[in-house]
Amino acid sequence: MPTTTDLSFSELRYRRLFEAAHDGILIVDPETRKIIDVNPFLEKFLGYTYEEFIGKELFEIGLLADEAANQAAFQELRKDGYIRYEDLPLRTKDGRSVDVEFVSNIYQEGDQQVIQCNIRDISARKKIENELHETKEKLAGHAAELESVVVFRTAELRLSNMQLETFVYSIAHDLRAPLRTMQGFAQLLAQEHATSLNQQGREYANFINAAAQTMDHLLADLLAFSHISQQKIELVPVAVADVIEDALSACQIDIQRSQARIKNILPWPTVMAHATTLRQVLVNLLGNALKFVATEAPQIRLWSEERPGGTVRIWVEDNGIGIPAEFQEKIFQVFQRLHTTSYAGTGIGLAIVQKGMERMSGLVGVVSAPGEGSKFWIELVKAPAPLIEPPSKGVKTS
Repeated sequence: MPTTTDLSFSELRYRRLFEAAHDGILIVDPETRKIIDVNPFLEKFLGYTYEEFIGKELFEIGLLADEAANQAAFQELRKDGYIRYEDLPLRTKDGRSVDVEFVSNIYQEGDQQVIQCNIRDISARKKIENELHETKEKLAGHAAELESVVVFRTAELRLSNMQLETFVYSIAHDLRAPLRTMQGFAQLLAQEHATSLNQQGREYANFINAAAQTMDHLLADLLAFSHISQQKIELVPVAVADVIEDALSACQIDIQRSQARIKNILPWPTVMAHATTLRQVLVNLLGNALKFVATEAPQIRLWSEERPGGTVRIWVEDNGIGIPAEFQEKIFQVFQRLHTTSYAGTGIGLAIVQKGMERMSGLVGVVSAPGEGSKFWIELVKAPAPLIEPPSKGVKTS
């Protein structure tokens, strides 16, 4: 090991840094490829004495695989002046396996070239990286397992919902027949035996008839909800103008009875939808607009607007009683009625609207305030413009 006798200040400072470094440092003669100096850290790290390093080539202390690898490394070093191995496995004198980062530079020292090799212990870093990799694999495994559970539970829930909807449909369908019989006989009792009944008896018969009608409307809405949940939906281009016309025709009796004023604002777009389902949605929205008014005649505006992202929003605006903000999400749930006595209804109409829009991959919402009317909207994807094929060559078109 060289002494500090007669060293200049700069050489002495370098020597102290060299010996105090917390990375291994080797100095190699580029001509002989032999180690000519080594710092104390590397002696302790690899377990070799200073004398065991000196005169050895790099492959002889395990830094390179063999003599061929040693020659290849030195050729690269002479060409580029620099080599780097970020993850180099190394075995110490006592047989331990360590991972190091190896960086080698060739530089000029006075009138001769020397090679400095820096060896950094990255075992701790490698351990952390391996632990992180194992953790990521475990997390990925847990995520896959969780996703599998979610898929299974979703399938179970979907099946359960289908079974429940089928049950509701069956019950609602089977109950309507005896209910209509009850209603029919109550009407006959009130009409044909009116003289045999006193005032109270006639009122009872009318109560039975009215209750039967209410129950029949409820069962009809349950059937509609079940049907819209189970029917096969295929989205195709649908002209909204035609569906609006059909929906208005379906509501014509209620429109005339209430003396409603309808403002149908053109033009209407073409959207990707299921025509029957869209008609049911609009009929229910129009029915709400006709029903929930105070004293004045209903005034309803129908219009559309294109939205960012290629969708169309269809609006049904009324001058009705309005909906408080805290109830505007609940009204789309089954059997949610805000006015249980003032206005007739089953509490299923807007649930049908919500379900219909879900089935058509659309959205529904409302803008409203008490006393200011309501603006219900539904949003669907705009249908792509039809392709117009160019005329064939040689054929004159007019």
